[in-house]
Amino acid sequence: MINIVCLLRSGGKVGYDASWVEKLQRGIARNLTLDHQFICLSDCEVDCQRIPLEDGDWGYWSKLQLFKPNQFQGPVMYFDLDTVICQNIDDVVDRIKKRKFVMWYEADKGIHSSAFMYWQGDYSHLWDKFKSKPVDYWDSLYSSPPLYGDQALISENTKHYLLTDHCPTEWFHIASRRDSDYDLSKVKILMFRKSAQKPSTMIDNELVKNHWI
Repeated sequence: MINIVCLLRSGGKVGYDASWVEKLQRGIARNLTLDHQFICLSDCEVDCQRIPLEDGDWGYWSKLQLFKPNQFQGPVMYFDLDTVICQNIDDVVDRIKKRKFVMWYEADKGIHSSAFMYWQGDYSHLWDKFKSKPVDYWDSLYSSPPLYGDQALISENTKHYLLTDHCPTEWFHIASRRDSDYDLSKVKILMFRKSAQKPSTMIDNELVKNHWI
């Protein structure tokens, strides 16, 4: 069984809430036929299996809690909450299932991104490393692309592979205001990067309209 995991932290500037978790869970249910369970790490109530987040004013660094020891049995596929699942993703799992750790690659910025991750095995050294220094230390060390934020700590300290080295690039797309100009018929996973451009602010986008439900 594969663990499909997301994270909801209250108080963020985007306005994520439990409804985003529900939409992601429904998108997974429609588009993943493989045996799986859906889990959310959260500091608030959600309508699915929940692992409580540890208290701390960590912002996006809370994502390192994904790697606390003994939380998951079996492989983990993680999605940021602003991900829209548009088509069946069984093939995505099949193509990366033999890899120990996979991250998404933002080609234009050269970022090894934590917006999507897949791993199997114990990576608690990432949690231990994060906890070994104050948040201000990591903020100053990883302050600008391509080494920015939690994903920089993860990618710098884990041997990993890139999602787009194993799957066709047309399966993944970063949402844009110009999406109506493109053929997006093969997109399986729609991603967002800017705080001002999220599914909630781009509801006229055809992929969002049809699949963020």
